[in-house]
Amino acid sequence: MKRTCMFLIVSLFLVFTACDLDDDDGVDEELPAITTAGLNTFGCLINGQVYVPKKGSFCLDCANTPKLQLTYGEIFEGYRFALGTHNDIDGYVSMTLELFNGLEPLTEGEYSLSQTILEGNDIPIANASCWINKKISGEKIESEFYSNENIGGVLEIIKIDEEKKFISGTFYFSALDGNGQFVNITDGRFDVTYKSF
Repeated sequence: MKRTCMFLIVSLFLVFTACDLDDDDGVDEELPAITTAGLNTFGCLINGQVYVPKKGSFCLDCANTPKLQLTYGEIFEGYRFALGTHNDIDGYVSMTLELFNGLEPLTEGEYSLSQTILEGNDIPIANASCWINKKISGEKIESEFYSNENIGGVLEIIKIDEEKKFISGTFYFSALDGNGQFVNITDGRFDVTYKSF
């Protein structure tokens, strides 16, 4: 009887203290490997903390939008690359990387993540942005961050496969919010299939 009771107590203890597999919030994971096969991976460090897309949608007003989406192609007489990611577990992080390349399709190489002023439009568009309402590296951050003409980074396209419709690359950038607070995005990598505009 003592053994049965002890077994029951130990079993109940293990059940109630076991890890919940649904607690995976994309934090404290390892970054995905840098690959060039269209594996739909994305990751980076935000102020030193691992970020990967999990759950939810990068488009807060869109129904059935995935946590990771890349669109690329010719639109409005120019080529555009738009990569959006989201993680809404224990707060949220959304990140967008955009390139506008005029009439030329993107090629493998480096592109600036600062800002773009489209032809016929005087309004600057941030090439990199990040919305955060989450604890990052021990600090609660609640703000929107944007690259600009003085602060940005680099997105390097390693591979474009137009037949299999994926783009792979690496990136880093710094961005600023309206209060002068910086966020640093480093060790970024993506290997994502794309939809055409």
